Amino acid sequence: MSPSPSSRSAGLPALAVVTGAASGIGAALTEALLARGIEVLAIDLHIDTLSPAAHPLERRFAIDVRDAAAMAHLAATFAARPVSHVLANAGIGGLPADVLGSTDDAWQWAWDVNVLGALRTLRLWWPHLVAGRGKAVATVSSSALQSFPGAGPYRATKAALLLALEGLHYEARGSGVNVHALCPGMVRSSIGDLQRYEEFAALRPAPGVKPSPFAEHVAQAMKTAEPAGDFAARVLDGLAEGAPFYWLTHPPTRPWIEGRHRAIMDGGLPFSDFAVPP
Repeated sequence: MSPSPSSRSAGLPALAVVTGAASGIGAALTEALLARGIEVLAIDLHIDTLSPAAHPLERRFAIDVRDAAAMAHLAATFAARPVSHVLANAGIGGLPADVLGSTDDAWQWAWDVNVLGALRTLRLWWPHLVAGRGKAVATVSSSALQSFPGAGPYRATKAALLLALEGLHYEARGSGVNVHALCPGMVRSSIGDLQRYEEFAALRPAPGVKPSPFAEHVAQAMKTAEPAGDFAARVLDGLAEGAPFYWLTHPPTRPWIEGRHRAIMDGGLPFSDFAVPP
């Protein structure tokens, strides 16, 4: 009889896994975990932007979360190690166009990264999480629960991810793994800088498609948003203290979420009270 995963990993220190680890929230989470003495496997398409002084080269992996084979190989490489945290954080922000102006390829790109990439990460590292009785966290967004003009692929894929995580919450019962849907509001990051991706040039909106009026609102709000480092520290503290599944980390988003759901229940129009034209 072969040993169980828990017996193979007995005595080994737990790892943390972070995707989208080279910038924004992912980089801040990586640094915060390292500061707490936790070994981190940092995964990102552009991992070279993570400072070697801040993180060992042998624990940085330049992998696209859409690359199923590479992601599976990495998880298999560490099969004997328990995992304390899987932070499925990789994601792409709002494309310039909305629903009708976004191409099929733009929708597919958002789906493959924001939904399949996150779920693949959690699925591949699930045995490690069970061995470590760890915490499975996906960075969703308060946008998954709100309605506003613009960024159709972003909002739709984050909503889909949230529903999938709800299913995982039920599946995880009795496993020893805690599942959390991290739904932040504004955190200062480069998530909206899509020009760093080679796909962006081919996915620009069609000529004549006007940018959403909400885009400027987001750009201005990002300037005064919570620094990613402060947010990461709050996330790790919350996980240690027993965070909820629906984790609405920024109270100002609650009135928008409540307004949207009231509109749905009352049969009203989509709620978009964001100080911009509807």
